[in-house]
Amino acid sequence: MKVISFRVPAGPVELAGRIYSVEPQKPRPALILLHGIPRSKPEPGDEGYAPLARRAALEGFAAVFFNFRGTGESTGNFHLKGWSEDLVAVTDYLCSRPEIDPERIFAAGFSGGAATAIYTVARDMRLRAVISVSCPARFDVLEKLEPRDMIKTFREIGLFRDPGFPPSLESWKAEFEEMAPIRWVDHISPRPLLLIHGEDDELVPGDHAQQLFEKARDPKELVWIPRGPHRLRELPEVTERILTWLRTT
Repeated sequence: MKVISFRVPAGPVELAGRIYSVEPQKPRPALILLHGIPRSKPEPGDEGYAPLARRAALEGFAAVFFNFRGTGESTGNFHLKGWSEDLVAVTDYLCSRPEIDPERIFAAGFSGGAATAIYTVARDMRLRAVISVSCPARFDVLEKLEPRDMIKTFREIGLFRDPGFPPSLESWKAEFEEMAPIRWVDHISPRPLLLIHGEDDELVPGDHAQQLFEKARDPKELVWIPRGPHRLRELPEVTERILTWLRTT
């Protein structure tokens, strides 16, 4: 397994990521894995998305994982429209690499990363399909958070790194309303969409997935994971569902 580390600019920030591959024929398709909004600092020993990336690489993909701004080794502060800019920047980078087929770049997002994928793919035709896992239709949960507590938590986690960020909490929150997946999911067609949701998701109720599926246009598919929680990336059946779907897309 070959792992290539990269750093790419996205406006004023720098993104850190890795490409996993097993040197198949060139050019090859790319699968970009998009993490969600952290709720705590990473647990020691948590491999994150590396197992999924390695499994996708064994299927012949250049599996790409990067940290959105405000997370991991990437610089900057977390805001959702910035995350969309990050995905565009990484897509630019992949299109410049000779071993990547620019006609076969797919996005697989989880939770907040899925919301970012839907918004971005609706506006960027270079991304050929979307896999959306545990995605909210809208960000209602933000309305329930006390602003001071939210800012304090995000500073402790490391999502807000600059002392003066965000300069306007209302503008920061407005990005979530603008990028609500329910507003954009019908713009993905005619590119295919796969929605995956856990039946026991404790964070995003199942009706969010149903609303997105009903609003989306064909081709589309909704898969329910029995007894599945919000965090689905470690489940082998989810990995196999994703790869099986990609084989025929």
